[in-house]
Amino acid sequence: MMVENGATPRELGDIGVSNEVFEAIAATCTQKIAGVAGLEAADGLVDSLSKVWGRGDAPRGVKVTTGEDDVTLDMTVILEEGYSIPQVTGAIQREVKSIIEEMTGHTVKSVNILIADVQPGEPDAELVPPPLEEEEE
Repeated sequence: MMVENGATPRELGDIGVSNEVFEAIAATCTQKIAGVAGLEAADGLVDSLSKVWGRGDAPRGVKVTTGEDDVTLDMTVILEEGYSIPQVTGAIQREVKSIIEEMTGHTVKSVNILIADVQPGEPDAELVPPPLEEEEE
C-alpha cells in the first residue's frame, strides 16, 4: 500500500466494509470446515426482494449486524452426521472470527450458530478437521 507523507489510510479517508463482504467471508471459511454440509438457504421476503433488486445470490445462512466498532454474525448451518456438534461449531466460531478480524480489521463481537439440520455425509480429506478437545483425566 502506498502512503504519501507518512499518512495512514485513515488519515486519507474512511474505509468501509459492506455486510455482503462479511457474509461472503463467513460463508467461504465455514465451507472449509470438516463436518459442515452447508449453510441453510432461507427463502424469505428479504431474499426475494434482493433477487428482484438485482442483488443476486448473496450468501444465505449468514446475517450480519454491524455496531460502532464491531460485527455480530448469526449463522444457520447444516452439519454432517458423525461429527461432534460442539467441536464443529467451535471451529466455525474460531475460524470465522479469526479470518474476518484478519481480513477486515473489524472486531467480531460474536458468531452465533443455529444448527438447522444434520445430514449424512462422507469425510472429505481436503477439509480442515475440527481440533480434538483434550479430555481431562
